[in-house]
Amino acid sequence: MEKKNPNARENELTVDLMLVRSTLVHNMDAVRERLRPFPHAWRDMKLLWYLVNSLQEQLMSTYPDRRIETYAKLCKYGKKIIDVPGPIPKGRHMILEVDQVAALAEAAMLGECSVCLREGKEISRCAIRDALLMAAPPTEIRREQMGCEYRKAAGSLTRGDEVYI
Repeated sequence: MEKKNPNARENELTVDLMLVRSTLVHNMDAVRERLRPFPHAWRDMKLLWYLVNSLQEQLMSTYPDRRIETYAKLCKYGKKIIDVPGPIPKGRHMILEVDQVAALAEAAMLGECSVCLREGKEISRCAIRDALLMAAPPTEIRREQMGCEYRKAAGSLTRGDEVYI
C-alpha cells in the first residue's frame, strides 16, 4: 500500500477521530453509572471506542512516518478548542517542523527582504519581520534606525553564502 500525506479534508477527519478517541478514553468511565439504566448502552459506548480506534489505526497506516510524528506532536502539545465563529477571527496555530520553518523563512527573505527598502519606523510595521522574529529570531535585535536584521541575511542568501542570523 502506498503511503501518502492526507489532503485537507482527510487531515481534518483524522484529527477529529483523534479528538473523539481521546475524549472517549478519558471520559467514558464518567458516564458509566448514568448509562446503567439503558440496556446495552455501556456495550455501545465501548463499541464506539473500538470503532473510532480501529478507523484511526487504519487511516494512520496509510500515512508516511513523518505525518504520524506530526500527529503525535499534535497529541502531545495540542489543545482542544471549540470556536463559535463571530465577527472577529480567532488566531490559529499549527505545528511545523524546523526544516519547514527554515524553508519559509528563507523564501520570505529571498523574495521580500532582499529588495526591501524600509527604514526607521517602517521596519517595525513589517509583517514579514514580525513573523521572522518569532520563527527565526536573530542573535541581536537592531534598533530601527540601523535597518532590519534580515536585510543583510537576505543579501547573503542571494549570493549563496551560509547564513547565520
